[in-house]
Amino acid sequence: MKKFIEKYNLLIKIFFAVILGCLIGQLLPDMVVKIFISINVLIGKLMNFTIPLIIISFITKGITSLGKSSGKLLLTTVIITYSFMIMASCFTYFITTKAFPIILNNTPYNFHQIINQPNYTVDFVNNISLPPIIDVFSALIFAFVIGIGISMTDSRGLKHLCLEFYEIINLFIQQVIIKLLPLYVIGTFAKLSASGQFVNILITFSKLFVIIVLLHLTVLFFQFLIAGIIFKKNPFSLIKNILPAYFSALATQSSVAVIPVTMQCTKKNGVSDDVNNFVIPLCSTIHLTGSIISITSCTIAMMYVTGMPISFVNMIPFMLNIGILMAAAPGIPCGAILAATGALQTMLGFDSAMISMMITLHVMQDGFGTACNISGDIAVAMIIEKIHQTRKEKQS
Repeated sequence: MKKFIEKYNLLIKIFFAVILGCLIGQLLPDMVVKIFISINVLIGKLMNFTIPLIIISFITKGITSLGKSSGKLLLTTVIITYSFMIMASCFTYFITTKAFPIILNNTPYNFHQIINQPNYTVDFVNNISLPPIIDVFSALIFAFVIGIGISMTDSRGLKHLCLEFYEIINLFIQQVIIKLLPLYVIGTFAKLSASGQFVNILITFSKLFVIIVLLHLTVLFFQFLIAGIIFKKNPFSLIKNILPAYFSALATQSSVAVIPVTMQCTKKNGVSDDVNNFVIPLCSTIHLTGSIISITSCTIAMMYVTGMPISFVNMIPFMLNIGILMAAAPGIPCGAILAATGALQTMLGFDSAMISMMITLHVMQDGFGTACNISGDIAVAMIIEKIHQTRKEKQS
């Protein structure tokens, strides 16, 4: 039981936060509900302030850690992983825009009105200003300029400074932001519960999880179909070999924690030690296909139930952006959705209540996203192995 609680610590806290928020909204006086919603608003402002710092610190570290080593092999891996993520996001868009009007149709409430009810915060909270020191897009460009500059010039002093800045922001996220998430969720669901529509909302979004898992499995099969064609192997036998890694990631919700298991499964599928040792640790950081499917699905669902206009032209810049932002999410719980919140706000116009719901939905299915992430890493490793073998044969 102790190990179970340690593994699912955040998920358990979020689960009870949802229940507690519902009880507060239903049973306690309006003033108490306002206090919890006010706390939710304060935490939301703190998160908005932190988002550019997350982008700068994590993306800069990610770029500098890649360095100039392995040359073409590194570039090839990055291109393949980014292509897989963008294809997965586009596929998710087309499936969800066709499915959600059917499964989410005729919702018996106006979600946008519920989450934006007026007069639900203590007055002084609205007067607190905590603007980010830099906007999200500027932070992204700044991170690329500094990260690439350090890699090109091999500036050890600046690289050391960026690594220390990363450690500070990472510590702040884990010790402050992540620990405040349950309080953040309590405020969100207290507001939803006070509206009297929580049960209907819960039924609506439970359908979403089924779609997300099916999308994960479909994209995984597509990745291993490509790997199977390249390796001239049965994709089903390849998928069978990765099951230990898939279920380990589902249990631990950590790509990094299951790297040893992932590498064993990768070796079973015929990948050499050289490629295995290089690709799997790298992809655990930069290849988050499962996470991008989850974020895209939840984004489309939120836009649909709030009545926001949905078009592929508007979504393409967002999907291209979060494909890059996924690199800002290594090794931290909810890292993918925290990295994406800036793009949700600036590019799609999501407000704090919608962001809060996005985080909650993401946490509840995060294990399946992680399992999809690391399983896809094995398919990428197989493709890189074939490319590596071809290059060696040409050189010899």
